[in-house]
Amino acid sequence: MELIKCKYRIRCELGACGRRAAYTLVMPRAGLRANVHICAECLGEIAVLGGEALYKESTV
Repeated sequence: MELIKCKYRIRCELGACGRRAAYTLVMPRAGLRANVHICAECLGEIAVLGGEALYKESTV
């Protein structure tokens, strides 16, 4: 996977978030429709949740 700056004026694709996407998550060999456009705020929340999940797995 690769995280790049979003070059389009598109809305964040996560839930009911209405902000503009700042980043695009590109998955190799999956086609254009598989890209996920995410705003900076949602990306930050995902990073925090991912860090917490990995911490819980490493301590168990």
